[in-house]
Amino acid sequence: MMLSLRGCCVLALTALVALVALTPSLEAQGTARVLEGRITRPGAAGRAIPVVGEWAVLHRVGSDAAAPLDSMRTRADGGFSFRYRATGDSNAVYFVSTTRGGVAYFTPPTRETSVRGGTADLTVFDTTSGPVPITVRGRHLIVTAPDSATGTTRTVIEVYELSNDSTITRVPGQSQTPTFEAPLPEGVINVMGGQGDISPDAVRADEGRVRVWAPIAPGLKQFSFTYEFPASRTAIAAPVETSIPVLEVLVEDPRGTAVGAGLTEVDPVQVDGRPFKRFLAQDVAPPGLVEITTPGAEATAGSLRLMLVVTAIGAAMLLGLGMAFMRGGPKAFSRRRNDDPERLALEIAALDAAYEAIAAPSEQEKAEHYLKRAHLKGRLSNALAKRDGLA
Repeated sequence: MMLSLRGCCVLALTALVALVALTPSLEAQGTARVLEGRITRPGAAGRAIPVVGEWAVLHRVGSDAAAPLDSMRTRADGGFSFRYRATGDSNAVYFVSTTRGGVAYFTPPTRETSVRGGTADLTVFDTTSGPVPITVRGRHLIVTAPDSATGTTRTVIEVYELSNDSTITRVPGQSQTPTFEAPLPEGVINVMGGQGDISPDAVRADEGRVRVWAPIAPGLKQFSFTYEFPASRTAIAAPVETSIPVLEVLVEDPRGTAVGAGLTEVDPVQVDGRPFKRFLAQDVAPPGLVEITTPGAEATAGSLRLMLVVTAIGAAMLLGLGMAFMRGGPKAFSRRRNDDPERLALEIAALDAAYEAIAAPSEQEKAEHYLKRAHLKGRLSNALAKRDGLA
């Protein structure tokens, strides 16, 4: 199983370490453990092809220390099998990683005595810089009220759901060809990569476009970025240059509007008592233009939390609007951090432990856990690749 990303909430490391400390260990230290699975790649007619001779690496991550424990080449059936004993921090977690074509893959962290198959299996993909189509499954624009810190700018968050429907990971070309690009409205400033499956470091803006310079593996991925425009400016126009099954606009302005591309106003969204006007369109065809007006609203302060909004298109896959817990105003969404693989794995383990302690999670709690976990997994994959000189 290849782990990827969606989502946006990042919790403080100190709080997560505290959660781990409060979670009882599943097994006593010194107990013999086993973690075994297979590494395969997709073949014709859905057949899984064993990846022979690939390195599989067992990692241990705890608050006391973090390091690889063991490694081995996969067998003729693509299998690997690690036997080890738990030591040190009783809340340490263990997982297996591998790389293929410069892309890192890893199993979920575990503290269980025996993990065989299922979650311990890894599916990897070949890579190409060729024209593997990357389609847009959803696009979401969130226009916030002016930032209370200055009151002079508004932040816009754009979220794309991208789909690679092949069995090959698309990577940037040597001829400076990005894996994906999208247009920007004219006159926006401070364009920055946001949180999601694509690392902010792999997002660049130039010549009126935002471009992705990161691998896009098969499946559904979420890509986000932010930009600003002056609060005194009452309208922006966002170009539409590709087909979009679901287009959504949220405007934090009681007099705001969004027109074009077939948008229709629907029921507003209440977030922490603050209203967002909501506009939806389906099956949008290019070319088009989304015109968003923001006549004016008072600056807002405090914490802004945008919830997951789910839209289903027939039998299509889930399209989520995964947004951030934005602390201290919208700018916090773009805040970057140095990603350390061991710390990220610890955060994932703590997040899972906290979620498992909820007896009957609500739909909101389920959505938030999914977004947080997917985001952390995406960061961990990217951090492992960077550490190993693969990205």
